[in-house]
Amino acid sequence: GGGGGGGGGSEEPQSSSSDHGGSGLGCGRLVFYAALTRGGGGKAGSYSSDSPPKLLWNVHGVEIGTQLHSLAVNSLQRGTEQGWFVSSTNDKNSSFADESSSSSSSSQITFHNGNALLVEDPYYTSHEETDSYSAAASIQSLLSTTNLLFAYSTVFETNAIQQFNPELQAMILSPKWSRTLASLCSNGCVAITTDRALNPDDGWRLLDRMDVENPSVWGSVGYISVLEK
Repeated sequence: GGGGGGGGGSEEPQSSSSDHGGSGLGCGRLVFYAALTRGGGGKAGSYSSDSPPKLLWNVHGVEIGTQLHSLAVNSLQRGTEQGWFVSSTNDKNSSFADESSSSSSSSQITFHNGNALLVEDPYYTSHEETDSYSAAASIQSLLSTTNLLFAYSTVFETNAIQQFNPELQAMILSPKWSRTLASLCSNGCVAITTDRALNPDDGWRLLDRMDVENPSVWGSVGYISVLEK
């Protein structure tokens, strides 16, 4: 599985950028939300290009399922046709989130289809072995520069040795996820997971938790952790 993310911004012009990634983002709703509400996105012509957002968001969505990835890309294409996004390249998986076509003055949305893990995943099969490994390498490189990571981890595997951490009062993600993300992400990366917390033994420190509405599973808990390694 793979994911999506977001971060904060302000209204003053500035050229700094921030990379946000997510895993298991399905059809990309969180990616669009982050880019349009936090990354300075908006309908083409809705604000002056002379005043770009202070903090630009490069928002990436990773999805392991081909069908869900296709839905996200199709939504991006429709948004481009309606003026919400501007195509950045000939790559249909990527667009800018406002009227500017320059990466120096606008946030960017990119969708990736592949496996975020370092090992083979029984839930992910590809008939194109070369493309599969290439996609995985690209996603893992992306994670190394991600500042804020979101993973919809409600159905991700828990730790087989210690499913529940009494100190955190939370189910703990398996090493397949917790340890892999700790090895790929940079120090200081903030990760948000749902219904499973990242393991402190892997360098993740829990900052906060939040009960949120999630009708499909009768409510969820969001865990916010920072990587300290």
